[in-house]
Amino acid sequence: MIKLIVSDFDGTLMPYGQSELRPTVKKRIEELTGKGIAFAVSSGRTYSELLPYFRGLEDRLWFICCDGAYYIRGGRSFYEKKIERTDLELFFKNAGEGFSFILHGAEKNYCVGDIPTSARTFCAQKISSIFEVKEKIFKITSFGREIRLPEYSGLRMHWDGGADRTAQYVNRFCDKGAALSDLQVRLMLTRFDTAAMGDGGNDVAMMKNAKLSIRIGSRSEELAEVCNAAYDSAEEALDALSE
Repeated sequence: MIKLIVSDFDGTLMPYGQSELRPTVKKRIEELTGKGIAFAVSSGRTYSELLPYFRGLEDRLWFICCDGAYYIRGGRSFYEKKIERTDLELFFKNAGEGFSFILHGAEKNYCVGDIPTSARTFCAQKISSIFEVKEKIFKITSFGREIRLPEYSGLRMHWDGGADRTAQYVNRFCDKGAALSDLQVRLMLTRFDTAAMGDGGNDVAMMKNAKLSIRIGSRSEELAEVCNAAYDSAEEALDALSE
């Protein structure tokens, strides 16, 4: 019996190109949690980004954020792999002048330089020095070009925006699979109690920690190799899990 469902957000629960979570998806999540099944949303987004999509359900869900850098339930953080201060300093040093980026905390953001208009929805506080950062930082979004960091850096690129020249960085030692493993221990569950849903390569690690691994859509061939079920939509997958 499945006792924990963990699902990617963009491209899985919410298809690309949409700006709201479909009511049909929210209804199915509500029904599953009403049966006592734990549900975790796992995403590269921060907690403050995810929360508005799940109003009314937020106290029922676990939120695994920033590609596994931390997870939160009911506003309380239970697990963290923050970006260390030395790596923030290294990033500032290698970015150089005239470069723009956002430092993401769980609920507060800081920006350096002139960030694009499209990124200003983050309501970031503008700073000029690392010494102005008072929060734990879990993700960095850079604009304009890739930052070349030394091999000894504790950062990894979690997402490459490609043509729009945007990139995101997180702690090198975090991933969705490690965060899921910690959550399973906390809930006294194992991979044999777990179903995972995703659509991309960064979901592979959490798929390996689930008995039932579900691919949504057909975007990732890498994901197809590790999944044992596939559906076209989150609704179809959640319906199957509720049976």
